[in-house]
Amino acid sequence: MPHSLMQKVNSFALRSFRDTADKDYIHARMAYRADLFPQFHWSALHALEKYAKCITILARISKPQKDIKHEVQRSLELIANQVDVQLSEQTKNFIKRLEEFGARFRYLEVSWFTKGYELAELDRAVWELRRYCNSEVYIYSENQFSSINHDKYEIIKQINQPTPENTLVRGGFLENTLENKQSRTRAYLVWCNLYYSNSNRKSILMKRKQMAENSPFYLFPEIIKEVSKYTFISKEICNAYKNH
Repeated sequence: MPHSLMQKVNSFALRSFRDTADKDYIHARMAYRADLFPQFHWSALHALEKYAKCITILARISKPQKDIKHEVQRSLELIANQVDVQLSEQTKNFIKRLEEFGARFRYLEVSWFTKGYELAELDRAVWELRRYCNSEVYIYSENQFSSINHDKYEIIKQINQPTPENTLVRGGFLENTLENKQSRTRAYLVWCNLYYSNSNRKSILMKRKQMAENSPFYLFPEIIKEVSKYTFISKEICNAYKNH
């Protein structure tokens, strides 16, 4: 049976954004377990960014004039006009910290730190946002978004307790990873994970991790002008240290 345009567009959203985000999520968990915290922050931001963009496509939300790059909050603002995505304050604050703290700066342009249980915060954020990356939540007329499937929405809007019904998405990369006991990435997904695991555990033991690293620009801001002769330093970074 030939696929309709609606099915093809949804397939693009799910494969290119949700499934790719699933891999970024597992990659972030691998980095956290190895104490590679800048890489954890970067992959975490990538994962949440792609989940949000997946929702914008499934809900047929037109892209803004200014492209959204490695950002989550701008996509969520667009989504809010059409879909009521329920997110906890913890998740909102975690996303805000990822964006403002500098996870998008890959070359130690800014200092970074990690404290507490950021892996658990990422797991919660992924669980809350990813449930909407499911084409069954949306109803279409031809290829246009028509309305929310309220039966599906009532199941996933609850953010107090994860269950298989409000967590698992049919055909997702995470679900396939959980089912495949031979998967080399499965161990990294289920490790200390309250949301994506085949166990029924209600709590986990997680070591509190703290680490920080100062940027060379923070220590020696006078080198920025000289370094900018040899590599790109954004105006944002230059102005931030100048004002500081």
